[in-house]
Amino acid sequence: ISIVSFFAALALSAMLVDHGTGISRLNGPGLTIDESFNIEQGVYLVDEFTQQGPLIFSPSGAKRAFGSQSYLPDHPPLGRIFLGVAHYLTSWCIAGSESAAYNVPAARLGSCFVFAVTVLVLAEFCQRRFGWASAVCVAILMIGTPSLLGHARLAALESATNLAWVVALLPLLGWWTESRPPSTLRACLSGVFWGLLLLTKVQGILLPPIVFLWAVWQYRRFSVWPLTCWLICGTVVFFAAWPWLWLDPMHNFAHYLGRTAVRPTLFCWYFGERFADKQVPWHYPFVITLFTLPASALLCLLARIKMKQPDAIDQLLVLSIAVPLLVFALPGTPVYDGNRLFLIVMPAIMILAGRAFSRFKSATGETGTPS
Repeated sequence: ISIVSFFAALALSAMLVDHGTGISRLNGPGLTIDESFNIEQGVYLVDEFTQQGPLIFSPSGAKRAFGSQSYLPDHPPLGRIFLGVAHYLTSWCIAGSESAAYNVPAARLGSCFVFAVTVLVLAEFCQRRFGWASAVCVAILMIGTPSLLGHARLAALESATNLAWVVALLPLLGWWTESRPPSTLRACLSGVFWGLLLLTKVQGILLPPIVFLWAVWQYRRFSVWPLTCWLICGTVVFFAAWPWLWLDPMHNFAHYLGRTAVRPTLFCWYFGERFADKQVPWHYPFVITLFTLPASALLCLLARIKMKQPDAIDQLLVLSIAVPLLVFALPGTPVYDGNRLFLIVMPAIMILAGRAFSRFKSATGETGTPS
């Protein structure tokens, strides 16, 4: 199921990539502003990795690659590396755009690939935990959600961030929902995945409140050690794998957070009215999320609610959905571009919806077994 889901997601998203960057028969999106930065930086990082190899993580290699004026540290490198690798591997066989300096369609395939991997990971997790019916439902809902599929055909960071968020969330669903706290090894591995999320985009800072609230609620004082392991491992991975931070740790880290918090004012339309990003009504993220969900997902969610009392996995999923939406609902928090900034809640919503089918038995007569 997971392999079929992967190829279905990859094929559909790749078919929707605009290979004319605005002129094709599909009338797809032209080159966006963010894509121009993301593709350029992705290609630059892959070129540096190709030339230096592991030496890029040496002091001299880090200074050459990440200290250059060509490097733009507005986002961590991992998400852009996916785009650069796709550009490197496929630009030779895909017709590019005459109006762009880089092969835009080739880079966009990076988003297609990480979207397909996200579907694969979710389907595999659901098949093992809840059964084949839940896996099929989650895969169909993911592939059939226009906002997810739309971002998967742009050379943007949202699809990579979704994948990193899922990879960081699934260990919590598997290891942090049992009656006992996770072991030291599992807590450390969970932290490593969180570090990879931090290396993708700033939305990674939304996960610690979720993990802290959940662990303290579930395990009380026994949560101190696994939380410590999780936090240390994630922080170490983040700093160790982003050599730009080494050059001037305190200044560069403050500079990164400052660029994230201080941005030019953007505007969005909401119910026919124009709002500045920090003046958007508090209910914007909830309404936009609701109206960008397929009707089938809403029906599955209603079915899940009626089935039985929520278990620990349901509760953690709800928390992982509620916290990001509440953060973006706070007064003064910049919100724009539809659901792009809080698109990370979509996979958890799909798992909740897919669990409505967990009562169905697999072909062997058994539901998915915990892993």
